[in-house]
Amino acid sequence: MKRINPRRPLLSKPGRPYWAILALVPLVLALLLASLALGSVPIPLGEVLSILQGGETSNPAWRTIVLQFRFPRALTALAAGAALGLSGLQLQALFRNPLAGPSLLGINAGASL
Repeated sequence: MKRINPRRPLLSKPGRPYWAILALVPLVLALLLASLALGSVPIPLGEVLSILQGGETSNPAWRTIVLQFRFPRALTALAAGAALGLSGLQLQALFRNPLAGPSLLGINAGASL
């Protein structure tokens, strides 16, 4: 049986690439901005940033496109991805198996119904 040391700090685990996590956060934000700018109606990135800050734009339709269509869709995609990642983490923590997947409990078979 493995002994747990409660005084051991959480962030001192060996082999954790915290620099990679810190590098991925700006990448996620850049991809979020790209998803707001790209689409069937391409909107310049400067205009997207102006819309998000509440400033004026050269085309009023762009404000509607970004705030009512693209921004909610991008936030929903971000939240869904985070929720799927957390559910995988919880599944692996519950079974104490880093290779545990949805097929372990038959989740993927139930999803096909």
